[in-house]
Amino acid sequence: MPAPPAVPLSAVASGLDRWLGWGAILAAILLVTGWVLPIMTIERLLFLSSEISILQGVEELWSEHEIFLAIVIGTFSVLLPAVKLALALYLWFHAEAGSHRSRRTLTLLEIAGRWSMLDVFVVALLVVAIRTSLINDVTVHPGVYVFTAAIVLSLVVVQRMAALARRAVAEAAGGKTEAAASPDG
Repeated sequence: MPAPPAVPLSAVASGLDRWLGWGAILAAILLVTGWVLPIMTIERLLFLSSEISILQGVEELWSEHEIFLAIVIGTFSVLLPAVKLALALYLWFHAEAGSHRSRRTLTLLEIAGRWSMLDVFVVALLVVAIRTSLINDVTVHPGVYVFTAAIVLSLVVVQRMAALARRAVAEAAGGKTEAAASPDG
């Protein structure tokens, strides 16, 4: 009996899971918006203030020769979430739903997504640290919330995709077992 045709993950989704592709696209839009929107304004000595976005923060760290911090923040807040969403969208629209490779990739994306929350934690610690300083005042801007929403939405989307891929693998294995057990297969 020939193997069933390979179908993408989006073709086996049902119910609310059919919206996962749009959720990933929305997460990507929120992510890029969160990178460029100011995340905070730092006021020093009542007359100096700076609005900082995530991308500006990475650039500032690099120019101040804080290379390690620039690489860590750039990796966990820019590179890792972007790669994760690009792979998730590829898997959603093009990869074979029942393949073990798709399932493994989605499992890795789930793990990588948890590390994206590290940047949200770092931003929160930075705000707290600056707020406790006597010479600085910090005002949080929508960029923090947009970035956090992007990370949380991407976590939910990738986890649902992984669950859908695991279900597709289980159904494919169950179908092969049933076909082998039937007198016709």
